[in-house]
Amino acid sequence: MFFTPRFIKNAKLLLKGVTRFLDYKRDVLPAKKLEEIEGLKIDLVNAIKERSSTRIDELTETINKTCQRALPEARQSSLAENVEVFFVSIVIAMGIRTYIAQPFQIPTGSMQPTLNGIIAERRQDDFQASFTDKALGWLTGTSYVNAIADQDGELDMRNPLTEHQWLIFRPYCLLHYADGHTQKIGAPIRQLLDPDGLGFVDFTGIQVVPTRGISPDGKPIYVIAGGKSRVKQGQPLARGVVHNGDHVIVNKFAYHFRTPTRGEVFVFTTKNITGIDLDPRQGSQHYIKRLGGLPGDALDIQSPNLFVNGKLAEEPGFLRVMSAIDGYNGYQQRGMPIKVRDRGYVALGDNSYNSSDSRYWGFVPQQNLVGCGSFCYWPLTKHWGPIR
Repeated sequence: MFFTPRFIKNAKLLLKGVTRFLDYKRDVLPAKKLEEIEGLKIDLVNAIKERSSTRIDELTETINKTCQRALPEARQSSLAENVEVFFVSIVIAMGIRTYIAQPFQIPTGSMQPTLNGIIAERRQDDFQASFTDKALGWLTGTSYVNAIADQDGELDMRNPLTEHQWLIFRPYCLLHYADGHTQKIGAPIRQLLDPDGLGFVDFTGIQVVPTRGISPDGKPIYVIAGGKSRVKQGQPLARGVVHNGDHVIVNKFAYHFRTPTRGEVFVFTTKNITGIDLDPRQGSQHYIKRLGGLPGDALDIQSPNLFVNGKLAEEPGFLRVMSAIDGYNGYQQRGMPIKVRDRGYVALGDNSYNSSDSRYWGFVPQQNLVGCGSFCYWPLTKHWGPIR
């Protein structure tokens, strides 16, 4: 599974496309064409099982031609053609996301200052961001929050706050009132409730905490745990500035053709890493760190330095962290020295003193590797460009 050949991946993507074509066109396809395409689909499944690249190549050409000619008598309207083009584009995009590249937002500060997580700065005073501030904020990833209660009312005790996402750039929260009314607060829930963040509790006196419950969309459920549960119209809810985390492209293709490289930034899933305390009902999460050690490596930290196999680490990323300048603080010694097990990898955050990484929860299994961090595409700050 780790080194699946490209022709197998392409064949599986084609199989998905054929299945969707049949689902969408089944009611208008002539019976003979329907039978022919379903037969080709079965042949493709068998070819994938046999891992026959020659047969897969033959079927790829045949299936494409057959599907293109399946509806020779049906003149599609321009609207129908546009819908079909849009549908095909989605299928292609899903294939790219699944097999080649995937966007990923940095959620925390464990990789600072190499990559920024979401940071919130509280303000006590009433303020209004100018049009220029808001316009530039789209480029720099800066959001200005000045949330004021828009009505008197009791909050929903069962789930007063839920987090949502606008496209892939802007996380925000909805404040739920007991009467069904909702109010938008333009900040992520973690930064909203963090005592060092936007200070929702300080402004409202309402203590909101997560439970072990999970909503139908897989997100944690919050409850009011203390303080008040009522707000008054005009009352401040949250004020401050939110610097959104860097958005990066993860190259999911690279590790199918090369082995991971010590010192590069990589993304992995938390599945079956027992030392990471996550509610299993939320499923696996994605973490991003720097790859500190490969299978068989011996690692040691003598603050601020990292030693690999008895020698001072020499990769550029490690050297920047160990320099303890320009925002870096060096490596913090904890749980070292270690010998990296077979098919295991060590994940280290560049912000070592504020990073939950392999020093705390152990190795990353090989099957958890997703890909290497390739490019920071938003916001347009000094981090924009290739990830180093």
